[in-house]
Amino acid sequence: MSVTHLSPYHILYVDDEEKALHYFKELFGDEYTIHVANNAMDGYRILQNYGPVIGLLLTDQRMPGHSGVELMDHAKKLNPNLVRILVTAYTDYQAAVDAVNSGRCFRYLHKPWDPDELGVVIKHGLDYYHALIERERLLAEKADTVRHMLSSDKISGLGILAEGLNHHLRNALTVVRAFIDLAPMKLMEEIGGAHPRDPSFWLDVQHQAQSQIERIQLLLSRLAEGSHSRQLERKDECTLNEVLDEMISLFSSSLQAKNLSVDVEVDHSLPPLKVDNGRFRQMWRLIFMEEITHLSQGDTIQISAKVKSSSGGHQQVVMYVRDTGVWEGKDKPANLFDPFYTRSRKPDDFGVNMMACYVTMHLHGGTAEARHLEPRGLELKLTMPLDPAVSPNKEDDFFRQLLTHEQRWKKREEMVAAA
Repeated sequence: MSVTHLSPYHILYVDDEEKALHYFKELFGDEYTIHVANNAMDGYRILQNYGPVIGLLLTDQRMPGHSGVELMDHAKKLNPNLVRILVTAYTDYQAAVDAVNSGRCFRYLHKPWDPDELGVVIKHGLDYYHALIERERLLAEKADTVRHMLSSDKISGLGILAEGLNHHLRNALTVVRAFIDLAPMKLMEEIGGAHPRDPSFWLDVQHQAQSQIERIQLLLSRLAEGSHSRQLERKDECTLNEVLDEMISLFSSSLQAKNLSVDVEVDHSLPPLKVDNGRFRQMWRLIFMEEITHLSQGDTIQISAKVKSSSGGHQQVVMYVRDTGVWEGKDKPANLFDPFYTRSRKPDDFGVNMMACYVTMHLHGGTAEARHLEPRGLELKLTMPLDPAVSPNKEDDFFRQLLTHEQRWKKREEMVAAA
């Protein structure tokens, strides 16, 4: 029969007295996962093997070979958060005091230790270790949150610029295009003159100019898509498999031309998605365009999706797009969402494509992230709440959680100081 322990973290007890090790396991083996060693070297090997899973080290001071204080010094280098408790005889009192004052150990206990007192110390020690691990996790999460906030601010500022460019440049391009469209007619009128010109030359120039104007207009349209700052109304319903099948069919000839394989694996439990149909489908069109543009002959694309619970308990769909393409240079994956960055450096590659995808996910209450894959490739992670009513309050939730944790942290520090 399996035993449910009070803590997910393990305890290591090191003592050269076999009876003490046996007695310790008898007392606490039903409550915690316990490892034992009868010398410092064996204890250090156990710490190496289990890593941060071991949250508390209880060690005798006087042992053959290395002492308990020496073991704690080495253990601290392996895991600085490890809670270290020194067990000493009264004759080693000064060594214990010095260890506490120098920050080498969390507490010290005299031999023979009292089981009830030791039980309380162990519980406090593992709670303290859990607080340290939680604090590190929150700090890492804070870094991610700040990064997302900076990205959102950056996109918002670029959106304002895009709206201005879209308004003014479109008006100018309308006039330019009208002139180019009329140029062939004017040219034909000049053909019958005394000095006829070569019409093929002008028609080629006109064709090239029209192509460039269409490219600029497409670029401006994509930039304009990133200028919306309001939340989209997710009134449409679609299945992800249906959208992906549509994209594979739409780009089938391009995929075949480069011999690109697309593998789709969508969790059967994924319900129909509430989305803004136009923006959601456009996002997947842009993703397929991005993949086809930068991937090489014979590369692969893997698309998967599953339902996960967020830290706030809300159901969300997590969609992954993984490819085997080569990432050139030392650019960071976050650059993928920069509207002026192009991964492949090809003329038909628009950096704003992925910015538009980022904005689409943001307006659906979700996020878009990218990271390198080893040995090659890129992973695009798209996360979106299933319930359209769920607001993207990730930053607010984080800071509320951080405040609660800091209050808990202060209480534990006060308990340690009073002990």
